[in-house]
Amino acid sequence: MPRRSYNIPEMTITYYKIRGRGISLREYRRLCPDPLSFLVAVLARPFGGIAPAWSVPVLDHIPEVELDELPKAAARALDRHAGRFEDEGYRVLFHYELPLLERERVTAGTVLLSNDSWSMAQVLYLKNVEETQVGLTVGCWCEDSTYATVTGRRLELDPPPGNRIERYIGASAGELVDHFLQHAAEWDRKEGMRAIKLDDPTVRRLLVEVEQQAAQFYVNRGVLVRMTAQELARQGIEAD
Repeated sequence: MPRRSYNIPEMTITYYKIRGRGISLREYRRLCPDPLSFLVAVLARPFGGIAPAWSVPVLDHIPEVELDELPKAAARALDRHAGRFEDEGYRVLFHYELPLLERERVTAGTVLLSNDSWSMAQVLYLKNVEETQVGLTVGCWCEDSTYATVTGRRLELDPPPGNRIERYIGASAGELVDHFLQHAAEWDRKEGMRAIKLDDPTVRRLLVEVEQQAAQFYVNRGVLVRMTAQELARQGIEAD
C-alpha cells in the first residue's frame, strides 16, 4: 500500500514502472556516476537495461497535504527552502506528497506563487532509503503553452517537448529567482514567449497537465510502462 492515505475525492492514480531498455545511452551517461557503472548499463541495455524498481504514479489531482503530515525531515527541508522563496516575494500555495508504493521512498514538494502572480516556485524533496535530495525550480507558463523554468536540478532524462529549461546546478532560491527574471525578459524580448498570469487553481491545473504530458512522452518512448494488475496486487492495490 502507499505510505499514507489521501483524502482527495475521485483521485485517479495510474502507476508505471521504469523500463531500462527505453533509456538512451546519452541518458545513461548522465545517470551513471562513473565509467564502470555506465559500461554495465550499456552491456545490460540489449537485455532489458538497468533501471530502479520504482513506482511512478501519475495523477489527475494534486495530492495536497499539511506539513505536519509529512516525515519530519521532509517537512523541515520544505519549510526551510520555502522560507527562502518567501524572502524573495513568493507565498506558499500548498504542500503535496506523491503516493509511492515503496515505504522507503518519499517524494514531496511545496509550490509557491510570486506576489505579482507571474511566476511560481517549487521545492522538491526526494528520499530513497538513506539518500535525500532537494531541488529548487522557478518557472512560468507562456502564451504559446511553453513551460519555462530555471532550476538547480541536474539533467537526467531528456525533457519532453514544450519545456524550456535553464540549469544552474546548486543555485540558491535567491539566485534562481534572479536568473529566472533575466531569462524571462530575454524570452519575451527575443522570442515572444510571454508569460501568463497565474492563480492557485491555474497552477494546480497546469502542474497536473505538465506531469501527465511528461508521462505520456516517456510512455511513448518506452521509458515508462504501466504496471500490471498482478504487480499492483502484490502491493495491495486493486487495478481498475
